[in-house]
Amino acid sequence: MKTFWLAAILAIAPSLAVAQAPRCPASATVPSKSDLPHLLMTSQDRGFLWKATKDGHTSWLYGTVHASREEWLMPGPLIRSAILQSQAVALELNLQDPQTLAALRKPEEPANREKLIASGRKKKLDALADELCIPTAGFATTAIGLEAAGLSASAARADGYYPDYAVDFVLQGMAGSLKKEVIALEDVQTQRNLLISPRLSEENAFIDETIKQISSGEARKDEDQLIAMWGRSDLTRLNQYKQWCKCERTPEEKRQTLRMVDERNAAMAQKILTLHDSGKSLFVAVGSLHMAGPEGLPALLKKDGFDVQQIVPAPSAKTSL
Repeated sequence: MKTFWLAAILAIAPSLAVAQAPRCPASATVPSKSDLPHLLMTSQDRGFLWKATKDGHTSWLYGTVHASREEWLMPGPLIRSAILQSQAVALELNLQDPQTLAALRKPEEPANREKLIASGRKKKLDALADELCIPTAGFATTAIGLEAAGLSASAARADGYYPDYAVDFVLQGMAGSLKKEVIALEDVQTQRNLLISPRLSEENAFIDETIKQISSGEARKDEDQLIAMWGRSDLTRLNQYKQWCKCERTPEEKRQTLRMVDERNAAMAQKILTLHDSGKSLFVAVGSLHMAGPEGLPALLKKDGFDVQQIVPAPSAKTSL
């Protein structure tokens, strides 16, 4: 379930073009200009959107997923309207910044990398990449932990969910075309440490668990579950994620969840508050789990004095804050 926490995973990984073989899923395609009007006309509001107002102006919070379907590529009308009303788009990272991408793609320390290779973990990941029809050449110079996360994030391509259609990428592209400022809520080292721990033992454990999840089919099942939930804007289930995420079964998993979600939420909420108080109207788009429950961004901003209104899905007694 660690891939649930990584909104930018496939942007920091190399291109994961599908190898051409009969057993492989079709490659993701770039919609043609003639397809865009149809995608726009049929677009629906998916995911989770809140309006957050304080001191006379409004910001927006939008929960995203790291893989999606081509027919879901275009944001729905309420989400497009929120982007248009905002002055800036705030993401976990600015993935169009070359320095950011270069920092994320650096390999581990040479000594750690050699130990990971000698342990056989790199060989196992490359074998899984072959099974998933993902060329290993793209991972030749990146951190081995990054390869593990990239493969896990691609596990559901056979079901039509492609990292190429990650919601964050689409929103960053829209920000560029609309000449909106793009703001990073986190620094690059914070994101890098989520995947490539400075402690080799932690990276070993992450890689081993990822290999287990992909090999067993659990990674694919988890991906399907999360993306389908996002597609139907099931906020009730999102708020219950600790009951089904398999991410708090042990004390170590609980520590990981705290580090990956709750602690980052607190830091992101503080930066959003600072930017909003400076007068900026933000469209904040981060992974959906950062929106969940009493430690999610909507709840934290409400504690900071924002009037937070749920927009997508339409509020009800069960889903309102």
